[in-house]
Parts: sequence; structure tokens; C-alpha cells
Amino acid sequence: MREKPKYLPPTLRDKHRYIAFQVIGERPFKRDEIKRAVWDASLSALGVLGSAKTKPWLIKFDEKSQTGIIRVDRKHVEELRFALALVTGINGSKAIFRTLGVSGTIKRLKIKFLKEFGWR
Repeated sequence: MREKPKYLPPTLRDKHRYIAFQVIGERPFKRDEIKRAVWDASLSALGVLGSAKTKPWLIKFDEKSQTGIIRVDRKHVEELRFALALVTGINGSKAIFRTLGVSGTIKRLKIKFLKEFGWR
């Protein structure tokens, strides 16, 4: 009989922060375009090693309001915010990332920063 895999205790898990952002651009963007833009921004500004340390991960993106949530390692929040600030275009269209705020939980992030955009 197979044993269940052991899980890491909470004290050994990576701690994350969540960044709420809004994309302001010439046209509405799809989730895949935003995911690619976040990764490209991280690679170009921070390099491969810096991107590996920040661990950016697009959690959710609402195509209607053009807002979303990115998970990042808690020690490297400012580095990812810097990388996102350098974005000037996505797939040939002019666009910028506007950081709305940072929180330790998704629930609090939605209440504090994304409520005005219709997030629940």
C-alpha cells in the first residue's frame, strides 16, 4: 500500500505576498498576454536568477476590468513592482501596469484594493 506524501509544515513553506494590479492600455488584454508580459518583464529587469528568486505567478486576471493578482515571494516584492513599472507595451500595443497594493492574503487584497473593480 502506498503512503501519502508528506507535506511541508507551515514553518518551512515559502511565504508569499500578493500584488493587486491594473493594466491600462490601448485595448483589452487576455490572460495569456498578461501572464507572458509579467514573465518577460521579470526576466528583462531582474534576469533569470532574479526571476527565480521573486517567483512571480499570475493568480487571477479579470479581462473585463483589466485587473489581477500576482503572487510573489515576500522578500522580493519591490523588485517585481520595479519590473512591472518598466513595462511599456504588451504584444505591440502600448500598456502599463498600475500597482494598486500589496497584501499578505488574497482575501484582504480583494477587500482593500479590488472591491471597487467588482471583485468579491
